[in-house]
Amino acid sequence: MGEDQICDQITFVLLLAFIILTTIGLPALMVISIIQDSHEIPVPKIELASMDFTVHNITQTHLSANWDLSIRIPDDLPGQYICLQGDLQASFLYKNVTLATSSPQKYYNLKYQTPQLLTVSALVSDKDISSSIGKEIIEDIKKKKEVHFVSRFSLTDCRKNTTGVMSYECDEVTLRFEPGSEMKATTVFGNYPNCINI
Repeated sequence: MGEDQICDQITFVLLLAFIILTTIGLPALMVISIIQDSHEIPVPKIELASMDFTVHNITQTHLSANWDLSIRIPDDLPGQYICLQGDLQASFLYKNVTLATSSPQKYYNLKYQTPQLLTVSALVSDKDISSSIGKEIIEDIKKKKEVHFVSRFSLTDCRKNTTGVMSYECDEVTLRFEPGSEMKATTVFGNYPNCINI
């Protein structure tokens, strides 16, 4: 085989490879790249460490109570996602109805890439529970001696090109009232509930 024929064959192979890459290979690579870029690393979960709910007064139409929540921040959240100082605000929900929302509470000097606890409190001050939801809560407390709640909270988000607020929703927890009492409840977690970014 002469040199000209070898050169022609090499040229043909290179041309064929170029055609395959431009018609099949490159778009495929572009699709793979787009898919990879669209799968962002999920935001770290947070755990509920504790929740206390103390009823001060409860009637058929009104509820007064204190709600204290402690959340466990994982080490990969401070500094990378949330600010080392900012605002924490939480809401307390029953069947997707908000019963209480805390005022924004400042937190200071989180340690960079270190797990830590944050606490937030809310006062349910003479809440009108005369609606059907309120009646269900009272029935749960008086008859079942337990109520199932969900928590949501937000922290100051320090990442670029975000709204500045990172929001979480936690798995449902059970408040179990002591026998003969409609005032003091203990929190039943089972496994600590996860709180996921929403």
